[in-house]
Amino acid sequence: MSLQVIDDAVPAALFAQFQDWFANLAMLPGWRASKTAPGSFWHRNFVLSGIFNHHYSPGAVNPGMTHEALISQTHPLAQIARQFSEQHFAGLAFSRVWINVQGFGEDAAVHRDFEREYDGRSRAAVWYPMPAWELDWAGDFTVWNDANEIVRSVAIKPNRLVIFDGNPPHAARPLSRFATERRVSVAFGREVME
Repeated sequence: MSLQVIDDAVPAALFAQFQDWFANLAMLPGWRASKTAPGSFWHRNFVLSGIFNHHYSPGAVNPGMTHEALISQTHPLAQIARQFSEQHFAGLAFSRVWINVQGFGEDAAVHRDFEREYDGRSRAAVWYPMPAWELDWAGDFTVWNDANEIVRSVAIKPNRLVIFDGNPPHAARPLSRFATERRVSVAFGREVME
């Protein structure tokens, strides 16, 4: 598994535009990191057309929610998706793009983004668009190996992008009760990088 951390992933002006756009975006409650995850959190899908084998419930998949439909729009997330596709996914179409929002007590579970048949062929990225984040608020991005040992943990920072290959088990660690802001992450993914 390779993991890359990129700070200042989005130009400052586009980062600011995303903040304004996101402030008016309606989020949906009840999303789970996996079918068996004990907790849920706020979420919004932008690309989840089901073009590859997946583990999502039929109600979550929408054949019209494609990469092409997203990048044809003009809002900041569409611009960022175009940028990340070109810069980090060899120009390939995303099969998944969504936003997760978590506060204290809205925990994610350890999960894999893709079915195991895509191990070694998939790529995912998580971007943190919060304008500010304190180290004491926690919420780190953590990756495990198949022996359930932590192999990497990445601190959350505004405008940080974490890219990882190979479909490893991972999770957003719980937030501290001292966190005064919600943890926002935008996930981008594709099962097959060829």
